[in-house]
Amino acid sequence: MEILILLNFQALRMDQIHFESTITCLIACVPFPDKCYNMLSMATDEIFLNISQKQSIEYIKGPLLIVAGAGTGKTTTLVEKIKHIVKEDFARTDEIACLTFTEKAAYEMEERVDRAMPYGYFQMWISTFHAFADEILRNDIHQIGLNPSYNLMTQAQSQLFLKQHLFEIKLKHFRPISNPNKFIGGLLQHFSRLQDEDIPPIEYAKWVKQQPNNNELFELSNAYSTYQKLKIKNDVMDFGDLIYYLNELFRKRPKVLKSYQYKFKYLMVDEFQDTNIAQYELIKLLCPPKSNPNLTVVGDDSQAIYKFRGASISNILTFMDDYKKAKQISLQDNYRSNQTLLDHAYALIQNNNPDTLESKLGISKELKSHSKNILNAVNFELFNTSDDESDWIADKILELKTKNDYEFKDCAVLVRANNHSELIISALKRKGIPYQFLGPGTLFKQPEVKDLIAYLQFLSDFDDSIALYRVLSMKIFALGQEDVFRFITFAKKISQPLFLALEIFQSFQTGQSRRTDFEIYKEHLPMITTDSKEKLTSIISMIKNHIDSINKDTAGEILFKFLEESNYLSKLSNPENETEQKQTLNVTKFFNRIKEIENEQENPSIFTVNDYIKMSLELGESPSASDTDLVSGNAVNILTVHGSKGLEFPVVFLSNLINGRFPTHGRPEQVPIPEGIIKEQLPEGDYHIQEERRLFYVGITRAKDLVYLTSARSYGRGVRKHKISPFVIEAMGQDFVDKKPIIKPTDKQQLSIFDFKKTPETFISNPIELKNISYSQIEAYERCPLQYKYQYILKIPTAPGSAASFGSTIHAILQKFYRGFAKDNTWGLSHLINLLESSWVPIGYNSKAHQLRMKKEAKEMLENYYNSFHSPEIEIIDLEKLFKIRINSSIFLTGKIDRVDKKSDGKIEVIDYKTGKRPDDKKLAKNMQLTIYATAASNPGMYNKPVEKIDLTFYYLQAREKVTFNRTVNDLKVIKDNIESVVGKIRNQDFPPNVGRHCNYCSFRMICDAWK
Repeated sequence: MEILILLNFQALRMDQIHFESTITCLIACVPFPDKCYNMLSMATDEIFLNISQKQSIEYIKGPLLIVAGAGTGKTTTLVEKIKHIVKEDFARTDEIACLTFTEKAAYEMEERVDRAMPYGYFQMWISTFHAFADEILRNDIHQIGLNPSYNLMTQAQSQLFLKQHLFEIKLKHFRPISNPNKFIGGLLQHFSRLQDEDIPPIEYAKWVKQQPNNNELFELSNAYSTYQKLKIKNDVMDFGDLIYYLNELFRKRPKVLKSYQYKFKYLMVDEFQDTNIAQYELIKLLCPPKSNPNLTVVGDDSQAIYKFRGASISNILTFMDDYKKAKQISLQDNYRSNQTLLDHAYALIQNNNPDTLESKLGISKELKSHSKNILNAVNFELFNTSDDESDWIADKILELKTKNDYEFKDCAVLVRANNHSELIISALKRKGIPYQFLGPGTLFKQPEVKDLIAYLQFLSDFDDSIALYRVLSMKIFALGQEDVFRFITFAKKISQPLFLALEIFQSFQTGQSRRTDFEIYKEHLPMITTDSKEKLTSIISMIKNHIDSINKDTAGEILFKFLEESNYLSKLSNPENETEQKQTLNVTKFFNRIKEIENEQENPSIFTVNDYIKMSLELGESPSASDTDLVSGNAVNILTVHGSKGLEFPVVFLSNLINGRFPTHGRPEQVPIPEGIIKEQLPEGDYHIQEERRLFYVGITRAKDLVYLTSARSYGRGVRKHKISPFVIEAMGQDFVDKKPIIKPTDKQQLSIFDFKKTPETFISNPIELKNISYSQIEAYERCPLQYKYQYILKIPTAPGSAASFGSTIHAILQKFYRGFAKDNTWGLSHLINLLESSWVPIGYNSKAHQLRMKKEAKEMLENYYNSFHSPEIEIIDLEKLFKIRINSSIFLTGKIDRVDKKSDGKIEVIDYKTGKRPDDKKLAKNMQLTIYATAASNPGMYNKPVEKIDLTFYYLQAREKVTFNRTVNDLKVIKDNIESVVGKIRNQDFPPNVGRHCNYCSFRMICDAWK
């Protein structure tokens, strides 16, 4: 009976025929056919695995290529392979590295390993290629003479950097006199492509010398070399440099390479089809083909959407040539989509032949569904106008919800470009359908963030009347729009910027600072309400105070004053609905980004930050907005097809399917690298159309149940009829498309004037799903639950503080010092003080004098620490050690330990530096942070030490005192119970204020009603 119940539970994931065969064999008591037996035995595992998955997991005899189609459980396979390796003692978790292409994929892998492993993933290297390279370079790049404290530039920062140094590079053709900045973007892309192809400047220069008529190429070669030198000189890197210099480090320092080859006994690479030549060279350095390494790569050429010039099969084919003993396994069992849907997707992707693995390797990649089939799973609808298309999509979503029991969050609208979603969003708004836009680069485009950007732009340029108009129109000021328009009219009439017009008006109202040349404007002064006059007086006074502080305060400090003095901060702290809560989170994200920018700048002025934001907006580069966290509530998901990679939804709408939109028109690179130097195996066909087709394939295969393909004959105001996307024809068939009638809206559906009236949005938010919690969070909740809500749920921005800035600087300096000391124990006091000079962050101090005084205090503190406590005999085990340990099935305790030293008698010492005042012994004896460190250090996934073998030490640098404690097994049990209790209260949204003396020092006291 138990076996039959188990089989019934797994039936949905078995091939129906083999399931029925297995049942027949059980009832008849006859021997099982091999396939039935294997499926039965695997079904009894914790996770059901098919034959191919099981083979992939258990193969550990050398290199392995897994060709994994969409929805075939490749992530499950990798996670189970990791689990198998650890369970069978083939390797420890810290001897396994898993690399992937995107942060989203790395995050998903971490989450899955979290659930699978008993002790979490903290010892494993699960990261993107770039994060992996950055971690190693921070430790070892000094061995090739480069500074490990480099700043990593975003694309916008790289553009600004090249712009600043453009005239230090010998350029003629690529720096035209009429427009010197014309080729900046093209040059950076050119350099990046060369790095992706693993071509250093010296190799490029040698190749260029051999080419005829090479004047422009010589200019590019020289520029590439100079640009690299400029970055080294200024201690900056862009993302391409990370892989470039890691490969250089490994090639120049064989001992370093060998140490990492020894460290990683197993290497796994996800999304292998999207890796470039430089990344593949890194893989080969870590796993030399001749050594028959334990290397597993997972890829699917049908989903290669990031490859240079569409070289989707280049690395996979090269892999099979390089690793001749590699085993190849295909995953073809699909557990996401129904068979009808998969058949349409397969018909589409066949048009990429012969540039596919199927053609080149002679394998089949036709996917077999294990889901209930739906005959009309893929639909195509054609409309006259884009408005008709958008309204139909909105109506269909409502119909699916009311008639088919789908939730809003089950539906996804995929677009090729962000701006293709605008009409669809308008239609959803009109019909009161909640939605969330999940596209990348949207933070700087959120209205609440645009308000703050406008204020920065105005403070950087007082003549920017458009920016000031946006600021004056903010709801928080509640200025009458009629009065605002009167000022705009006044400014135009007198031909002056809006701010000067306000100053002129103010001077006549107050009689202060009135210049004689203002008299000519007196007769034109606008008539506004008394209420607006009072508000404007307050606004202008605030603006002038902020203008006065431009030369001494950072952009973040000025913006925080703006939030406080405008009462915007108070509004952010009390969101009344889901929309307002998202606005709060977006403002916080914006402040965090500004903080990052300022920390990377020697002169973090308002002008520097404004330049960065302007360049980011020009490039379309922006952090993601808060609603990119899938899924924060019951809302329709709108995202780009690129952004949908790795996700799945019951219902998918692919819209705007016309030639020119999807597929897009191919755009040639401004400064392409010469074909003669390209190392990738380029496709035979049209690489742009092939890549667009793969993107379309990704879009279709995101769906579980239904796909709706939609297009319109006209978009925008144009009268020209557009051609239906060829991909629709390839997926659906020419006859089907030719016979498809145009859907015309009924009289009821026709857009009328009343349709512009907004229907109230309904948004059902999910409860708080807290999985990871740290000491800081627990401490904040126990001090005051309401403070926790402000800090960690609403994430209200706080003013930069000198204590936090000072403490983080000291920690960073000691970390860098001991990282250097661990490699060279001759490092001494001079190295420590030099690090103070190079690592000092001048953020958060009240004045220049305050900053200098604190810097002097930091020097004294470090000197005292070195002379009193540093010993050349210490044996360091770890620095800045991250931990993540399982408390129960749904809670993980996370944190970071400053330092761990090895001691005699098998003991370890866990060390934390404190820059604040030393508490009394009674408080220290009960210190929760020390107990948490003991919990982490005793965990089997960390150091697995008995609690009595763990010394817990605080260095109080201000008091020049070292205190050491120990914990008991009971202490660890108590802290575990406490963590579970705190998490339970947070999940129940229990956030009452805890009023006390600490309220006087709380960062949120000005917005907290409990503080009197």
